[in-house]
Amino acid sequence: MTVEAAMSASERMRIAAVEELDLLDTPPEERFDRITRIARQLFDVPVVEINLLDENRQFTKSPQTPGHSPNSPRSESFCDITIQEQELLVVPDATADARFANRDTVTGPRHIRFYAGRPLSIDPGLNVGTLCLVDTSPRDLTDDDRQLLDDLGTWVERELRETAERDRAADIQRSLLPQSQPGAPAWDSAGLSVPLHQVSGDFYSWSEHGTGVDVTVADVMGKGAGAAIVGAGVRSAFQARTGTDPALAVAQVNAQLASDFDATETFATLFHARLDVASGELVYADAGHGLTIIARADGRVERLQATGLPVGVTPAGTWQTGSTTLLAGDVLLSFTDGLLDLFDGTLASLDRLGELARTATSVRDITERIRALTHGNATDDVTLVVITRLS
Repeated sequence: MTVEAAMSASERMRIAAVEELDLLDTPPEERFDRITRIARQLFDVPVVEINLLDENRQFTKSPQTPGHSPNSPRSESFCDITIQEQELLVVPDATADARFANRDTVTGPRHIRFYAGRPLSIDPGLNVGTLCLVDTSPRDLTDDDRQLLDDLGTWVERELRETAERDRAADIQRSLLPQSQPGAPAWDSAGLSVPLHQVSGDFYSWSEHGTGVDVTVADVMGKGAGAAIVGAGVRSAFQARTGTDPALAVAQVNAQLASDFDATETFATLFHARLDVASGELVYADAGHGLTIIARADGRVERLQATGLPVGVTPAGTWQTGSTTLLAGDVLLSFTDGLLDLFDGTLASLDRLGELARTATSVRDITERIRALTHGNATDDVTLVVITRLS
């Protein structure tokens, strides 16, 4: 392989790393703006930027100025040179540096004279962007200044790595959601999980066994990665008990995870049911959840009540089973409380959900309508399972 080809492969890997961050063309974030504000004060410069560079452009993640595009040509950027380095790039006077003297950013309105850039990497050798200082007057950095800029760059990299880790966690969590629908021809089902952040403490799951389908919808107290870790344990515990009586399964999961709930000071509300696809009988246990309704074909909205405490509240909890039957045209919706917040946040929303179920053309139409409502309105994780009997 030639040197040119090797460089090309390296650049492709670098660009892929930038894209995987999923930060290009995103709005301002305080976690990055805080760093650039502090750096402006510490170095007494008019401009401090966090920039990401893809194949042809430089995207300024922070700060973003209203009325000004955060995108600029990579070819005119000082940061284009910085990402090719592994150390700080300091340019005391750009007019005296042949690499930059004729660039538009020097000769044009920006009038850059001083530049100091710290390359930012999330993987060794793959610089995705820079933290840079800019001034319109020549100047230099002391050794202490260089160390401080390097330290601030480490802070930015920590935020970038956290972004990458959350994205990977989100991908894993999405992959653990059911990838296929139960195959019973007289039934249709759909699920939805929209995290408020990258990962969610909510989950839904279903699995087939014999003539039945087990369905679980759970909401672990809290948000983010911590709740998601606990939720993954709850999900696995129920999957290991497929086909077990719902109340017994809830009690066994509660006992198995009691020490985990105690150590993390969390609990979970959940709905766990076994649906007999031949008869339509639904046997369920509700652990303090109370957010499952059946929109009956005759227009009634029936709410299934809790049959015990949330799991994790007490290691010796007991749960009762409830039962009902789904008839042709009935639609079951089980969801987490983040869905209520898309309406008025109260149980009065249940009738509106029932109306949505009656007017929808399919179970997927229901989940897509709810997904649309989450855009710009969600204040919590939103998870939903919809099951309907077709005949």
